[in-house]
Amino acid sequence: MTDATPPAGFGRPDLTAFARLDGLGLSVIGQRLEPDRAVLACRVVEPDQWCRRCGSEGAARDTAIRRLAHEPLGWRPTVLEVVVRRYRCADCGHVWRQDPSAAAEPRAKLS
Repeated sequence: MTDATPPAGFGRPDLTAFARLDGLGLSVIGQRLEPDRAVLACRVVEPDQWCRRCGSEGAARDTAIRRLAHEPLGWRPTVLEVVVRRYRCADCGHVWRQDPSAAAEPRAKLS
């Protein structure tokens, strides 16, 4: 029987790399398999907590879910549910969301 450790060419399973989301700035934090599709819960890797108006640090306020169609994993269509954080600046009150544009352009439905 062959050895399945990293020196033999195997490593820990990594769904982020398997689904090729690391190049999109996303990280998989969960999965759900439904009869007709696979759903991957993702988060944006890069923080975006600095205010675009005044440059002060914002505080995380809440999150929004953005759904994107992704290339199928196997025979199942795959949907990405991307958690996008919203921030609020303590100094000027400006509210903004994390930038998920590496995964999809604004208002796009496909990753």
